Amino acid sequence: MNLTIDIGNTRFKSAVFDGKNLTEVRAFDKSAFEEGLRGVFNRHPNIQKAIISSVAESFKDLVGILPQNVQVFHLDANLPLNFRSRYDDLSKLGADRKALIAAAVVNYPSQNVLVIDLGSCVTYDLLDRSGTHHGGGISPGWQMRLNAMHTFTGRLPKLSTLENLVEKEEITGTSTHEAMSNSTFFGLIAEIDHRIEYYKSEFPDLTVILTGGDAPVFSVRLKNRIFAHSNFLLEGLNALLEHNL
Repeated sequence: MNLTIDIGNTRFKSAVFDGKNLTEVRAFDKSAFEEGLRGVFNRHPNIQKAIISSVAESFKDLVGILPQNVQVFHLDANLPLNFRSRYDDLSKLGADRKALIAAAVVNYPSQNVLVIDLGSCVTYDLLDRSGTHHGGGISPGWQMRLNAMHTFTGRLPKLSTLENLVEKEEITGTSTHEAMSNSTFFGLIAEIDHRIEYYKSEFPDLTVILTGGDAPVFSVRLKNRIFAHSNFLLEGLNALLEHNL
Protein backbone atom coordinates (compact mmCIF):
# COMPACT_ATOMS: atom_id res chain seq x y z
CA MET A 1 0.00 0.00 0.00
CA ASN A 2 1.07 3.59 -0.68
CA LEU A 3 0.83 6.70 1.48
CA THR A 4 0.81 10.20 0.02
CA ILE A 5 1.38 13.25 2.23
CA ASP A 6 0.67 16.80 1.11
CA ILE A 7 2.01 19.59 3.33
CA GLY A 8 0.11 22.71 2.31
CA ASN A 9 0.21 26.31 3.43
CA THR A 10 -2.40 25.82 6.16
CA ARG A 11 -2.84 22.09 6.77
CA PHE A 12 -1.59 18.58 6.09
CA LYS A 13 -3.43 15.93 4.08
CA SER A 14 -2.70 12.23 3.78
CA ALA A 15 -4.15 9.54 1.55
CA VAL A 16 -3.76 5.78 1.47
CA PHE A 17 -3.81 3.95 -1.87
CA ASP A 18 -4.04 0.27 -2.68
CA GLY A 19 -2.39 0.46 -6.07
CA LYS A 20 -4.38 3.14 -7.87
CA ASN A 21 -7.43 2.80 -5.62
CA LEU A 22 -7.91 5.51 -2.99
CA THR A 23 -8.95 3.95 0.32
CA GLU A 24 -8.64 6.78 2.87
CA VAL A 25 -8.14 10.55 3.01
CA ARG A 26 -7.37 12.50 6.18
CA ALA A 27 -6.75 16.19 6.85
CA PHE A 28 -4.96 17.51 9.93
CA ASP A 29 -4.04 20.79 11.52
CA LYS A 30 -0.29 21.10 11.84
CA SER A 31 -0.46 20.75 15.62
CA ALA A 32 -2.21 17.37 15.35
CA PHE A 33 -0.39 15.93 12.38
CA GLU A 34 2.04 13.63 14.20
CA GLU A 35 -0.77 11.98 16.16
CA GLY A 36 -2.93 11.76 13.05
CA LEU A 37 -0.17 10.17 10.99
CA ARG A 38 0.46 7.54 13.64
CA GLY A 39 -3.24 6.74 13.46
CA VAL A 40 -2.96 6.21 9.70
CA PHE A 41 -0.25 3.58 10.22
CA ASN A 42 -2.23 1.92 12.99
CA ARG A 43 -5.17 1.51 10.60
CA HIS A 44 -2.99 0.54 7.63
CA PRO A 45 0.07 -1.39 8.86
CA ASN A 46 0.73 -2.69 5.32
CA ILE A 47 1.88 0.70 4.02
CA GLN A 48 5.26 0.08 2.41
CA LYS A 49 5.96 3.24 0.42
CA ALA A 50 5.28 6.94 0.94
CA ILE A 51 5.75 10.17 -0.96
CA ILE A 52 5.90 13.61 0.65
CA SER A 53 5.16 16.94 -1.01
CA SER A 54 5.57 20.31 0.68
CA VAL A 55 4.90 23.81 -0.65
CA ALA A 56 5.89 25.65 2.51
CA GLU A 57 8.47 23.93 4.67
CA SER A 58 11.04 21.18 5.07
CA PHE A 59 9.81 17.68 5.77
CA LYS A 60 12.95 16.34 7.47
CA ASP A 61 11.21 16.17 10.86
CA LEU A 62 8.30 14.33 9.27
CA VAL A 63 10.49 11.51 8.00
CA GLY A 64 11.39 10.59 11.58
CA ILE A 65 7.73 9.89 12.33
CA LEU A 66 7.42 7.27 9.59
CA PRO A 67 8.20 3.61 10.37
CA GLN A 68 11.72 2.65 9.33
CA ASN A 69 10.50 -0.08 6.97
CA VAL A 70 8.62 2.46 4.82
CA GLN A 71 10.44 3.56 1.65
CA VAL A 72 10.08 7.34 1.42
CA PHE A 73 10.18 9.47 -1.74
CA HIS A 74 10.35 13.28 -1.75
CA LEU A 75 8.72 15.32 -4.47
CA ASP A 76 11.68 17.60 -5.05
CA ALA A 77 13.70 18.80 -8.03
CA ASN A 78 15.41 15.40 -8.39
CA LEU A 79 12.34 13.15 -8.56
CA PRO A 80 11.67 11.86 -12.12
CA LEU A 81 8.31 13.05 -13.46
CA ASN A 82 5.79 11.36 -15.74
CA PHE A 83 5.53 14.34 -18.09
CA ARG A 84 7.68 16.71 -20.13
CA SER A 85 7.58 20.45 -19.50
CA ARG A 86 8.36 23.66 -21.34
CA TYR A 87 8.89 25.46 -18.04
CA ASP A 88 12.11 27.50 -18.17
CA ASP A 89 13.39 26.06 -14.89
CA LEU A 90 11.53 22.91 -13.83
CA SER A 91 13.14 23.05 -10.39
CA LYS A 92 11.11 26.23 -9.78
CA LEU A 93 7.79 24.57 -10.61
CA GLY A 94 5.95 24.04 -7.31
CA ALA A 95 5.57 20.54 -5.92
CA ASP A 96 1.79 20.96 -5.78
CA ARG A 97 1.66 21.87 -9.46
CA LYS A 98 3.88 18.92 -10.41
CA ALA A 99 1.52 16.56 -8.60
CA LEU A 100 -1.55 18.05 -10.28
CA ILE A 101 0.01 17.70 -13.73
CA ALA A 102 0.98 14.10 -12.93
CA ALA A 103 -2.65 13.38 -11.99
CA ALA A 104 -3.84 14.81 -15.31
CA VAL A 105 -1.43 12.53 -17.19
CA VAL A 106 -2.79 9.33 -15.63
CA ASN A 107 -6.46 10.32 -15.30
CA TYR A 108 -6.86 11.95 -18.72
CA PRO A 109 -4.34 10.25 -21.02
CA SER A 110 -3.90 11.66 -24.53
CA GLN A 111 -6.13 14.65 -23.77
CA ASN A 112 -5.60 18.39 -23.65
CA VAL A 113 -6.12 19.31 -20.00
CA LEU A 114 -6.22 22.53 -17.99
CA VAL A 115 -5.83 21.98 -14.23
CA ILE A 116 -7.02 24.83 -12.01
CA ASP A 117 -6.20 24.67 -8.30
CA LEU A 118 -8.19 27.04 -6.07
CA GLY A 119 -6.20 27.26 -2.85
CA SER A 120 -4.20 29.99 -1.13
CA CYS A 121 -3.20 30.91 -4.67
CA VAL A 122 -4.97 30.03 -7.90
CA THR A 123 -2.74 28.03 -10.24
CA TYR A 124 -3.34 27.13 -13.87
CA ASP A 125 -1.43 24.37 -15.67
CA LEU A 126 -1.90 23.35 -19.30
CA LEU A 127 -1.05 19.84 -20.48
CA ASP A 128 -1.41 18.82 -24.12
CA ARG A 129 -2.38 15.39 -25.44
CA SER A 130 1.27 14.44 -26.02
CA GLY A 131 1.96 14.71 -22.29
CA THR A 132 3.80 18.03 -22.54
CA HIS A 133 3.25 20.69 -19.89
CA HIS A 134 3.11 24.16 -21.48
CA GLY A 135 3.27 26.17 -18.25
CA GLY A 136 0.40 28.16 -16.79
CA GLY A 137 -0.27 30.93 -14.32
CA ILE A 138 -0.42 31.91 -10.65
CA SER A 139 -2.69 34.53 -9.10
CA PRO A 140 -3.96 35.35 -5.59
CA GLY A 141 -6.65 33.10 -4.16
CA TRP A 142 -9.99 34.38 -2.86
CA GLN A 143 -8.90 34.78 0.77
CA MET A 144 -5.59 36.34 -0.27
CA ARG A 145 -7.44 38.99 -2.28
CA LEU A 146 -9.56 39.90 0.73
CA ASN A 147 -6.49 39.94 2.98
CA ALA A 148 -4.60 42.23 0.60
CA MET A 149 -7.31 44.91 0.68
CA HIS A 150 -7.28 44.90 4.48
CA THR A 151 -3.48 44.80 4.78
CA PHE A 152 -2.62 47.48 2.24
CA THR A 153 -5.31 50.03 3.07
CA GLY A 154 -6.05 51.99 6.19
CA ARG A 155 -9.71 51.26 6.85
CA LEU A 156 -11.01 48.32 4.83
CA PRO A 157 -12.12 45.49 7.16
CA LYS A 158 -10.63 42.03 7.43
CA LEU A 159 -13.05 39.52 5.91
CA SER A 160 -13.09 35.74 5.75
CA THR A 161 -14.31 33.77 2.75
CA LEU A 162 -16.02 31.33 5.13
CA GLU A 163 -18.15 34.17 6.47
CA ASN A 164 -18.81 35.80 3.11
CA LEU A 165 -20.06 33.13 0.75
CA VAL A 166 -21.93 34.99 -1.96
CA GLU A 167 -25.47 33.66 -2.34
CA LYS A 168 -26.81 36.17 -4.85
CA GLU A 169 -26.00 37.05 -8.42
CA GLU A 170 -25.90 40.81 -7.80
CA ILE A 171 -22.34 41.99 -8.35
CA THR A 172 -22.96 45.49 -6.98
CA GLY A 173 -22.37 45.79 -3.24
CA THR A 174 -24.49 48.12 -1.12
CA SER A 175 -21.99 48.10 1.76
CA THR A 176 -18.20 47.99 2.08
CA HIS A 177 -18.53 44.40 3.24
CA GLU A 178 -20.53 43.41 0.13
CA ALA A 179 -18.40 45.51 -2.21
CA MET A 180 -15.25 43.66 -1.15
CA SER A 181 -16.80 40.20 -0.98
CA ASN A 182 -18.78 40.42 -4.22
CA SER A 183 -15.94 41.97 -6.20
CA THR A 184 -13.34 39.39 -5.19
CA PHE A 185 -15.76 36.51 -5.72
CA PHE A 186 -17.14 37.51 -9.11
CA GLY A 187 -13.78 38.88 -10.20
CA LEU A 188 -12.21 35.47 -9.65
CA ILE A 189 -15.04 33.79 -11.55
CA ALA A 190 -14.43 36.14 -14.48
CA GLU A 191 -10.69 35.45 -14.35
CA ILE A 192 -11.16 31.68 -14.40
CA ASP A 193 -13.73 31.74 -17.20
CA HIS A 194 -11.52 34.04 -19.28
CA ARG A 195 -8.50 31.78 -18.81
CA ILE A 196 -10.55 28.74 -19.88
CA GLU A 197 -11.85 30.54 -22.98
CA TYR A 198 -8.32 31.65 -23.86
CA TYR A 199 -6.97 28.10 -23.83
CA LYS A 200 -10.04 26.73 -25.60
CA SER A 201 -9.27 29.00 -28.55
CA GLU A 202 -6.10 26.93 -29.01
CA PHE A 203 -7.43 23.59 -27.75
CA PRO A 204 -11.20 23.39 -28.53
CA ASP A 205 -11.51 19.92 -26.96
CA LEU A 206 -9.95 21.10 -23.70
CA THR A 207 -10.81 19.17 -20.52
CA VAL A 208 -10.91 21.45 -17.47
CA ILE A 209 -10.21 20.13 -13.97
CA LEU A 210 -11.05 22.20 -10.90
CA THR A 211 -9.57 21.25 -7.54
CA GLY A 212 -8.46 22.82 -4.25
CA GLY A 213 -10.20 24.03 -1.12
CA ASP A 214 -12.34 26.70 -2.82
CA ALA A 215 -13.30 24.52 -5.80
CA PRO A 216 -16.75 23.48 -4.46
CA VAL A 217 -17.79 27.14 -4.11
CA PHE A 218 -16.71 28.19 -7.60
CA SER A 219 -17.45 25.04 -9.62
CA VAL A 220 -21.21 25.71 -9.68
CA ARG A 221 -20.74 29.34 -10.80
CA LEU A 222 -18.47 28.93 -13.82
CA LYS A 223 -20.09 29.14 -17.23
CA ASN A 224 -17.64 26.64 -18.71
CA ARG A 225 -18.05 22.90 -18.23
CA ILE A 226 -15.53 21.59 -15.73
CA PHE A 227 -14.77 18.41 -13.77
CA ALA A 228 -14.35 18.88 -10.01
CA HIS A 229 -11.81 16.60 -8.30
CA SER A 230 -11.34 17.07 -4.57
CA ASN A 231 -8.38 14.68 -4.24
CA PHE A 232 -6.62 15.35 -7.53
CA LEU A 233 -3.31 16.40 -5.96
CA LEU A 234 -3.19 13.30 -3.77
CA GLU A 235 -3.88 11.12 -6.81
CA GLY A 236 -1.03 12.87 -8.60
CA LEU A 237 1.36 12.14 -5.76
CA ASN A 238 0.42 8.48 -5.94
CA ALA A 239 0.95 8.53 -9.72
CA LEU A 240 4.47 9.90 -9.21
CA LEU A 241 5.15 7.32 -6.52
CA GLU A 242 4.07 4.52 -8.85
CA HIS A 243 6.13 6.07 -11.66
CA ASN A 244 9.28 5.85 -9.54
CA LEU A 245 8.88 2.30 -8.21
